[in-house]
Amino acid sequence: MAIIKCSDCGRAVSDKAAACVGCGAPLTPLEAPSAFLREPVYKITPPPTPSQLRWRLALASLTLVVGVIVASRHPGAGQVAKTLTALLVIAGLCWFIVAVLQSVQAHRK
Repeated sequence: MAIIKCSDCGRAVSDKAAACVGCGAPLTPLEAPSAFLREPVYKITPPPTPSQLRWRLALASLTLVVGVIVASRHPGAGQVAKTLTALLVIAGLCWFIVAVLQSVQAHRK
């Protein structure tokens, strides 16, 4: 049994089915081999521009700095506040690392 794509609605259905379970369109036996003969579809997106990379880096830095400032100003905050502050710092740090790696990769090309 193989999974094929309905030519009408695009839903994944069994090749043994007589009709699509989503739209009811009849499935022909010719649709089964075409599922294996298709070429893969690649999503090609342009790389980020230097301006976009600078903005990402600036916003990531700002997020990280705001998280650190909030954490240092309110050391006796409640558990929810500490959790949100920690998430803000972690998100800012991860975003900063990704932005730096993207900018380094862009400069190598």
